[in-house]
Amino acid sequence: MASNTKNVKLGVCKVIYGGLDLGYTKGGVDVTVTTETHKVNVDQFGKTTINEQIMGREVSAKVPLAETTLENMVAVMPGTTMTTVGGTPATGSATITTNPSDDDTIVLNGVTLTFRTVTVDPLDVKIGATPAETATFLAAVLSGSTDPRLASATYEAAAAVVNITYGSAVVYGTAGMKSTEGNAYTLTAGTAGAKVTLSGATLAGGTEATKKFADVATGVGINLLDIAKELRLHPLGKPDTDKTDDFVIPRAATPGALTFAYKLEDERVYNVEFMGYPDPATSQLFTVGK
Repeated sequence: MASNTKNVKLGVCKVIYGGLDLGYTKGGVDVTVTTETHKVNVDQFGKTTINEQIMGREVSAKVPLAETTLENMVAVMPGTTMTTVGGTPATGSATITTNPSDDDTIVLNGVTLTFRTVTVDPLDVKIGATPAETATFLAAVLSGSTDPRLASATYEAAAAVVNITYGSAVVYGTAGMKSTEGNAYTLTAGTAGAKVTLSGATLAGGTEATKKFADVATGVGINLLDIAKELRLHPLGKPDTDKTDDFVIPRAATPGALTFAYKLEDERVYNVEFMGYPDPATSQLFTVGK
């Protein structure tokens, strides 16, 4: 391949963890990949290495978060819960009135989902034997998506209806969702037309809590692998839809840390170090450009 000056890249990135954009950083994001090897020696060659074998590899990302919000604390401090007083979630629904045909689409919050009898893509929705079964498949695809535009809400199928909820009046949880943001979550029928009835052009009814606070527990006994989520580093100069330069750790977790400097010229920072864990089936540790 011929050299190209466009391959020399600079710039900061967005940090998206479990579908949540963690916001501004202070000091840059550092990714480290280390590989441990075993050097093979035999007596006949003295201390000369005759071979070398990889024994293991680790990936980590250091992220100094400058937005010290309660939502970020919940996201990066295992064992933390957010309690809110007042406020209501934004809600809406998609009703499968008639089973869609192959290649029919709906668009939820800017993401196109395609109904198919045989699914080939993560955003394909299997057409069931009944509208209720199709709604169950749709809720499963939405709930399993790592796209931040979809992962910001929760989905539940009830008969032929998929109920969509953004935010909570009681506990924010690890997603750090703000109920008022859900009012901008768009619902579009796409080519499915009248086969899918939507509750409105957007979710509605979301109001912000009047009071909220985070409780941080010791975290003793928490298994970080159990709570690991996708960590995506997306270059700021790229559109959100262009993931060709994204660095992704599919299973990442952090024990959580923070440094609060109550000084005139120092920012308060969540110093977060994410560790990546391999997929037990494929051994995948991280991906680039996927």
